[in-house]
Amino acid sequence: MNIEEPTPPPPITPGVARALSPLVRRIANKGEENSEEPGLNTYLIGIDEIVIVDPGPGDPDHLDVVCGCGGDRIRWIIMTDTRPEYAAGALALKKKTGAMLVAPAGFDGADDTLGDGYKIDATEFRVLAMALDADAGQYVYILEQERSMISGDHLDEAIPEGLPQRVKSFRLKAIAPGHGQYIEDAKAHLGL
Repeated sequence: MNIEEPTPPPPITPGVARALSPLVRRIANKGEENSEEPGLNTYLIGIDEIVIVDPGPGDPDHLDVVCGCGGDRIRWIIMTDTRPEYAAGALALKKKTGAMLVAPAGFDGADDTLGDGYKIDATEFRVLAMALDADAGQYVYILEQERSMISGDHLDEAIPEGLPQRVKSFRLKAIAPGHGQYIEDAKAHLGL
């Protein structure tokens, strides 16, 4: 009996939108200079109304690609982390699109204050914010309709304490990380 290996996902190409699911697209930033690795993943959630997650470091070319993909349907901008690598492009993207910037208290230019349990109710989906460290501006987001989590880089080194129990009721299927490929088996990755 021949057991076929799963087909590896196509490589991540910076500046090119890739559909990962019916509601989620990814556009990777360019990686560091002289690096062949792509940079941070920016996610576009939705079709009729779009949430941008992690606009990135503010590279104008990247923001142009994001705007080109989302256009006037971009309604909200959120971040998994408020450090510049994830958030420096937020204000420029807000200016280009008129979208609502939802960020932790103290983030200059925010239109609404993000907190644990904050919900974005769009026409076709709901995104729920879960604070990992609200004081540091670190969040993950649950896309309820697809049972997926947008995690930024918060799962890279270790799973944050208590996170698996907090997300267990969502029966997650996939994880969209800050760098790298979409993770199809959230349950195994989170040790559930």
